[in-house]
Amino acid sequence: MNRPLRRALAPIAVAAALLGAALAPSPARAGAYLDEWHPHQTFWSVGYEAGFPVGSLKKNWVSNPGWIGGGFDLRFGVVGRLSVGAAGTWNWFSQTFQNYSVQGPNSLITGTIYRRLGAFTLRANAHYYLTATAIQPYVGLGIGGVWTSSRLQVVNVPQYTNVAAWTAGPELGVLFNVAPRFALYLLGRYEFTLASWSSVEHAQWIGAQAGFAFYY
Repeated sequence: MNRPLRRALAPIAVAAALLGAALAPSPARAGAYLDEWHPHQTFWSVGYEAGFPVGSLKKNWVSNPGWIGGGFDLRFGVVGRLSVGAAGTWNWFSQTFQNYSVQGPNSLITGTIYRRLGAFTLRANAHYYLTATAIQPYVGLGIGGVWTSSRLQVVNVPQYTNVAAWTAGPELGVLFNVAPRFALYLLGRYEFTLASWSSVEHAQWIGAQAGFAFYY
């Protein structure tokens, strides 16, 4: 190859090498949580959660959704697209019943009834991510404890009950990886607890959560 031709091709070769280096996968890149370049990433998230009572909780305590709540999550990649970690949630349910009658031991009281419930959970969990792409659906399972604080107020007479019990349930979610090491997420979780009080037997609800996550 003559010298003029080599000089003409040199800038093209340099440009091609730089372009190839830019497009090649690099350990510094992260297109998804637990992708092939980062199999052991740490993940943490914070989100807003709404709770939807089901079963005995809905029938015998509050039927309205609990629009006040939140959650946090900490996960560690262990192998492949599997992570383990811990998560906590807080939910608040509240409903007022007008002209409600309550049968007491020696009387029948009719008036306004206030029912409140605060529930805090702390669970160990495991998640499996179905893909390592920008949109990542995942499934999970958690088990841990729940602490509930309920209040029943008949007219101006309140009654408080605190319960600590076991909780467990499955989870479905999806990560939207919108930037390197940053994602938005949506998840749904079925919360089955052994917490019981008054006429509520094993309080249960569905938690719907949305928030943001960082991983590194």
